[in-house]
Amino acid sequence: MAAIYRHFKGNYYQVVGEGLDTRDDSPIIIYRTLYPSDYALFSRPKAEFLGLARLPDWREVRRFTPVHETELPGEARALLRDSLPLPAHHLPPAD
Repeated sequence: MAAIYRHFKGNYYQVVGEGLDTRDDSPIIIYRTLYPSDYALFSRPKAEFLGLARLPDWREVRRFTPVHETELPGEARALLRDSLPLPAHHLPPAD
């Protein structure tokens, strides 16, 4: 699986890893934005992540398309290079 994807609406994301949905043990993709966001991480069922999305004109396109780092716009490349540390409010409290 590639590490960097462009969403069909134009934003860029970095896949952090794969996991399991604890409700039914189905595979999920964990990913983060390569643009400023109020959220650090997202998850989506793997089949949906790799599947198709329907446009308003009823055409279907890939929801996420793999891209090479060199295709990223400057701001996204900078965020990738700086590795987007998780904000403190997203980290569990220390014991």
